[in-house]
Amino acid sequence: MKTKVVLLSLLAAVLVLTACPYQSSVPISEANQKLDKKLMGKWIKESDMEAENPEYFEIQPVDKYKFNIVKFEYQTSDSSYKETKYLTHITKIDNNVFLNMQENGAGDYFLHKVDLQGDKFILYELTDNIDEKFNTSAELYDFVKKYMNLSFFYNKDETTYIRDTK
Repeated sequence: MKTKVVLLSLLAAVLVLTACPYQSSVPISEANQKLDKKLMGKWIKESDMEAENPEYFEIQPVDKYKFNIVKFEYQTSDSSYKETKYLTHITKIDNNVFLNMQENGAGDYFLHKVDLQGDKFILYELTDNIDEKFNTSAELYDFVKKYMNLSFFYNKDETTYIRDTK
């Protein structure tokens, strides 16, 4: 019994400490930036490159402004991949590119910064420590523009993905 309590306490602590990207009811901007075709394709998580069942993204266009990102995460419990689909559009602020991602095209937006560097990109989650709530995209855009160059505006664990050229 004591072991179960310790395990449940440990699990609760991990869930509390696990960072998630900031979620917003509005996007940083409306979908009005043309797709960057360099983002399209299959991308494998760099730390999983040698893994038998790596985490990866497949990115495909929907129209000239929106694209689907499907995240594939291997589930050892049932030996299959779990798919999570995001309808996404880009917001450019100065030289920075942000992703406005809605799971299954509905609900809140998950916000990320992406740094595309040839055949790899680095994904930065906007910190979940942002307490502000925004009613309009213009308010959120101004907030992101003001703080986007500060390191603490992003969660610590950025993830690098490598283009799968196979």
